[in-house]
Amino acid sequence: MMDCFHCKGSVEPKLKTHVVTLDRCVIIVKNVPAFVCKQCGEAYFSDDVMQNLEAIIDKLEKLVKEVAIVDYADNAA
Repeated sequence: MMDCFHCKGSVEPKLKTHVVTLDRCVIIVKNVPAFVCKQCGEAYFSDDVMQNLEAIIDKLEKLVKEVAIVDYADNAA
């Protein structure tokens, strides 16, 4: 297990909501696996999760004009 880079607190696995604001839309991805600091709440994503998030965002950015809310598990490769 790693420590938080900001406050050095311990982190635990949790599901987080990730929000991205782009020029023409807002994308909300729910239930994203993350490691979250118990002390300050800072969230960290694994490389695999980050790659999946980028793919989800790239796909939705082309389709959505305002707001999209999706579940990570339903959209991860």
